[in-house]
Order: sequence, then C-alpha cells, then structure tokens
Amino acid sequence: MDQLQQLERVIKDLEAKIDIISTETGSMAKKITTIEERLNAVTRSQADISQNKESLSLSLQFIKEEITELKNSLGRINDRLFSLSAAAAPVSASTAGEEANQQTTVQSPETVYYAAYSDYIKKNYPLAIQGFRQFIQLFPQNGLADNSLYWIGECYYSQKMYQEAVNTLTELIGNYADGDKIPDAILKKGFALIEMGNQSEGISVLKELISRFPLSEEASLAQQKIREVME
Repeated sequence: MDQLQQLERVIKDLEAKIDIISTETGSMAKKITTIEERLNAVTRSQADISQNKESLSLSLQFIKEEITELKNSLGRINDRLFSLSAAAAPVSASTAGEEANQQTTVQSPETVYYAAYSDYIKKNYPLAIQGFRQFIQLFPQNGLADNSLYWIGECYYSQKMYQEAVNTLTELIGNYADGDKIPDAILKKGFALIEMGNQSEGISVLKELISRFPLSEEASLAQQKIREVME
C-alpha cells in the first residue's frame, strides 16, 4: 500500500512536469513568432542605406542563432515529454525519488545560455560574461560552448576591453577550430587589434579571414574595414 501511494505521488509529479513542459512549448512558439517579426523588420531595414552594415549583420546573426536554438529546444522538449510519459509506468519508490532529486537540481543548457544571452542583449556585460562562463563550465561538450566563448569576447569588445577580447577570441579559434563561430571570431579579433592600435597585425588577421572564408559576409566586412584603415 505504501509503495502504491508513493507511485501515485510520482505519477502526479510527472503529470505536473508534463504540464510545465507543455507551457514551455507554448512559450517557445511565441518566441519564434516574435523572432520572425524581428527578422522581417531587420530584412526591411536593409533598404535603409543609413543602416550600419556591421550592426545589421550582428542583428541577423543574433536572430539566426535564436531560431536554431529554439528549434533544438522544441525537439528536446518533445523528447522530454516522451520520456516523462514512459516514466509514468510502475517504478520503485527509491528510483523515483532519485530521479526527482536529479531533475530539481540540474539546470538545462538552454536556461543557462539564454539567461547569459539576455544579459548581453541588455548590455549587462559582466553578468553575461559570468553566465557564459558558467555555461562552458557546466556544459563543455554542448554545441553552444563555442558560441558562449564568442559572446564573452563580444562582451569585452563592447566594454572596449580589447586585449581581453583578443585573448578570448584567440582561445575560441584555438579550441574550436571547426566551429561555426570561427569567421566571426577572426573578424572581431582583427577589429580589436586595430582598436588597440595594432593596425598591421589587425589587417593581417582580417586578410587571413578573407583567405580562409572568401565568400562569407565576415570577409566582406573585413575588406571594408581594411579599406577604411588604409585610407
């Protein structure tokens, strides 16, 4: 009888968690709608010749990254719903207790990442750096670990802490050579070096970017920056 009562409590707990996850799914759908509206707005702004090209590129990058991660999050939520439904089958009271304790103490990668990302958007750079470093520490093998390191570099750059930005971006380039943030990291590293007064080294880094990724948007921005410096 005790085991039956404990099992009933476990099932109720699982049902409550399913409700929470369903709510999260609805929230994700609303976020995707909001992001699509922002994407449309940014696309329309391309017609405005006064729009700063680098700023526009960064905005589009934000939006593409958010859409990709939201889609991944929806997939993970569906997997969690399936797992929770399966977990409603008879289990021992001890196993159920251990599972409940683990689920209440472990933070999800997306929660940590987007908390830090939100701080970055709000220009709370020290908090964003702390959050992204926490993400890397907790989830070093996650696909967003290199993104986190990149945004740390952006936080330093935005605060005009150019040497710290260069160090962080160099770490990213060295540790995630095959990551999708490499062109962005090389571009921003070159910009930071130029801002520090190391124009020759900065131009060399930008030329490396153009050589490695000649058809990328980052290469176009690098060429533009080189022309500005050389004028």
